[in-house]
Amino acid sequence: MKMNLSKILATIIMGLIYASCTPSEHLNNIKVELFDSRHSLTFSSFLEGYKIISLSSDTSEAIVHYPDRLLFFNNRIFVMDRGGNKIIMYDRNGRFLKSTAKMEGRGHNEYIRVIDASIDEKDKKLYVHCDAPYQMMIFDLDLNLEKIIPMDYYMGEIAIEGNQLYGICYNEPKDGGGYRFVTVDKKDLKKEPTTLLSFENAIIGRWTLGKSLMPCHDGVYVCLPFDTRIYKFKDATVTEEYNMDFGEEGLIEHPVTKDMNPRWFDKNYRDINWSIVNMTESDSILLFNTNKAHAFIMNKNQYKCSGYLNFDNDIFPIACARIIPSQGLSNGVVYFTIPSSIENMLEQVKKGNEPLTPAIKEIKQKFDPDGNPMLIVWDIK
Repeated sequence: MKMNLSKILATIIMGLIYASCTPSEHLNNIKVELFDSRHSLTFSSFLEGYKIISLSSDTSEAIVHYPDRLLFFNNRIFVMDRGGNKIIMYDRNGRFLKSTAKMEGRGHNEYIRVIDASIDEKDKKLYVHCDAPYQMMIFDLDLNLEKIIPMDYYMGEIAIEGNQLYGICYNEPKDGGGYRFVTVDKKDLKKEPTTLLSFENAIIGRWTLGKSLMPCHDGVYVCLPFDTRIYKFKDATVTEEYNMDFGEEGLIEHPVTKDMNPRWFDKNYRDINWSIVNMTESDSILLFNTNKAHAFIMNKNQYKCSGYLNFDNDIFPIACARIIPSQGLSNGVVYFTIPSSIENMLEQVKKGNEPLTPAIKEIKQKFDPDGNPMLIVWDIK
């Protein structure tokens, strides 16, 4: 009874924290139904056409260590490659054009580390946030540097919508720790940003592969780490809000408390969904990932969400569930394709002497096991 009472009190405290720091007038409570391997997410139920893009890797500058974020605009693809510490530009067919690799350094018009990037679709610019020192590098869409703006603050992720530049910042320990979602006029980046959301109950040093801040066609989606709420902002105002309830496998049932240390968290919350990332939308659905292996799909009209551990790609011979954070796709999504899975598939086809489907023929032609990731750009129904 004592443990149940403690759990109830912790849940109430978490609810008060949410209510005190987040908007609620657009709140939609969404119960997430989680399916095990006996049920599959069938790709044709929400995806249709696709395009295979093989990113060329004929020079060292073109090599992608990991595509942290993809930026599509007109006939350009920009890859934010934090592991390779550069932005790489390709045309829409994957042909390498240019990178920022030669700008790495400590001199004039150089950077030490690139952190994140976003396309300013309104003014047709590329914004790249760097640290050590904190600065914003602004490029034209041919990747020519136009200006550098020194900044007094660090943002782990950025996104631009209209005249707003949004970012996710770390809260100082004296301010309670955790994270802040902020905005600032893109023309006045030296100004102190305005905090739109703040969430303190976070475990330092724990994060999920993916992005918590995702541009969409008419705003941005954000879900701060260890929060359960997904927000959509336009012009620095909330337009949609979803509180995701994963039941026994989520934080609403197992809330994080301020005195929780990372070791205890790792031991007890290994199987809990505690981080929502990679939000990608169409007119009717919202796709996202968490720290778990499930692929999540939410019907925005019916307020129903499901998470699947098993994936039936009945359109394409590669199963994939992890979204590559992307900007600039209208009703589109890019899933990360694991090279070893492609190699295994091609090997099985070879051993079985099976006839090659058009999709397998195209994969065989474009896949380079020693080269860059092969991008599959899907159209969402």
